[in-house]
Amino acid sequence: MDDGDFAFQPGNPPLTYPRYSPVFHRLRLPAAASATRLRRPIHSMRKPQPDLIAFSLLLLSCALIAWTGTAGPVFAESFWTGLEDWQTSIAAVIALLAAYLAARPVYRQLAEQRRQSAAAAVSMIVKAAVSLEEERDIIRKAVDDLRIDRLLWEYDELSWHDIYSSWPEDAFGLMTVCDTALRSVRLYAERNPDASATQRCRVEAIAALEQLRAGLTDLVTIMRQQTSGLSYEEGEEDIPVKEHQTRRQEVNVKDERWRIAAHGLDIALSMEIANVWRRIRQLESIAIGAFE
Repeated sequence: MDDGDFAFQPGNPPLTYPRYSPVFHRLRLPAAASATRLRRPIHSMRKPQPDLIAFSLLLLSCALIAWTGTAGPVFAESFWTGLEDWQTSIAAVIALLAAYLAARPVYRQLAEQRRQSAAAAVSMIVKAAVSLEEERDIIRKAVDDLRIDRLLWEYDELSWHDIYSSWPEDAFGLMTVCDTALRSVRLYAERNPDASATQRCRVEAIAALEQLRAGLTDLVTIMRQQTSGLSYEEGEEDIPVKEHQTRRQEVNVKDERWRIAAHGLDIALSMEIANVWRRIRQLESIAIGAFE
């Protein structure tokens, strides 16, 4: 009976062997081998990568083409003799298949880049849409605030000596509204220098506001000229009396021009806003992969 048999006899005390002992290695070898098998990498059983498959097919097609050009048909004088006329075509098909498999990761990467670009563009275009909406709100507020019907009625119907102190203040308030709207519209026009329908409407609205403000200034000058007097030392000048009625009628024309220009700008902005939001929705669909 050897040492190994004695070690496994019932009732015998367990034996301790040094690591250099042959018995130790004989007893430990199965466990070590089992552990080695358990520690075998899982990735060794994975399927080959598409890039490796594509490269293999491409290499096979090149080999077939090279063989056909140097040694003649691969299937000549064999059971597959009938295929010798198709060897080049088969190699071409294999090459196309390899190219397709190799291009698939590239297409996926391009699609992912397209989604990322769309997502990045959405945030920028949303800011443009919000800016257009803010501009439209400014125009609409200016239209609501620049209602001069009552002011003109007081100018035409009431005694100037009763309103000469309050009426100019009301007119100056409307001129302040004009100045505020002009600053905003000019700023938007500077930010969008390219020629477009919306930009043309901005230019027209700016010109109409400037004329309306000038018309209100003329009426204030005429009233002060006839009542409290002008500040000639500050450079104010009289308006000839024969032009008073003409200047008053021109204000009606200028007010109508402003309202038409504001309405046109409102429509142009609304159309541009709708187009921008339509583009945003398209980019959002691309970003979430709806078009893939």
